[in-house]
Amino acid sequence: MKASIKTFFLASFVAAFGISSVMAESEQMQAIVEKASGKVEVQDRTDPTKWLPLSAGTPLDKGAVIQTGFKSELVLKIKNSKVSVAPLTRITLEQLVSKDKKDETRIYLDTGSIKSNVKKTEDRAVGFKVRSPVATASVRGTELEVSNKFRATDVKTYSGSVAVWKSSNKGAQVATKAEDDAPAFIPTAGNSVGAITDGAPLGAFTVTKGQTAGFSSDGTVASAASNATRTATSFSATTSASESEATSSSAASGSTATKTDVQKATPSPAKGSVSISVEWDD
Repeated sequence: MKASIKTFFLASFVAAFGISSVMAESEQMQAIVEKASGKVEVQDRTDPTKWLPLSAGTPLDKGAVIQTGFKSELVLKIKNSKVSVAPLTRITLEQLVSKDKKDETRIYLDTGSIKSNVKKTEDRAVGFKVRSPVATASVRGTELEVSNKFRATDVKTYSGSVAVWKSSNKGAQVATKAEDDAPAFIPTAGNSVGAITDGAPLGAFTVTKGQTAGFSSDGTVASAASNATRTATSFSATTSASESEATSSSAASGSTATKTDVQKATPSPAKGSVSISVEWDD
């Protein structure tokens, strides 16, 4: 009986020690204001009706709600990554946690635009997600821009790869303690959705360098590939006329227009569609 009791307490001690060890591996990070000009504010935690001005050097914790005014500038630094917040933007820092082998950041973009340059620290993976009312972008060491205006979200990748998918509008959701303590997903080599992130739903796809994808609150999703195809198709009906007109104008000036010049033009978006700018190599 005594041996059983002794074994029970020993097991309990080991279990408790194991839990505390796992907990110790998860630590909260902070976003540091690197640059702030104009009207840049953070919501008061004790009184949500009040907004406090932000200045360079101010540390921000998980759950902070930030908004920028007209002609303002805000740059946040999270470990080695930087987030530039455009004017007239509102974001919530949903998650800022450092795990055993990975740093996790999640930002909710309520409105406006942010540009992120995501860089990992030495020997550590980095997880960076941007959520909007209609889309989620999961990043693995890359530079991207996410814009959310008029119930539509555009995701543009400048370098690296981003996994994106449509999400339901549940508003900002600050990470729970269980989420912070959950084992980290470590990205693998490759540009597939599964290599970049975990938990992505069916229909998720990647957006790579120079591509843009769009999501609308009415359920419309424009992947980089489908949008490029649609754009190219729309040119087929107008290319001849455009080329003829361009050639006539060029003939008068002694120069020659090319089809590439026509392709690089930006078509007017159809009524009710998401305005997408697609770039691709010829």
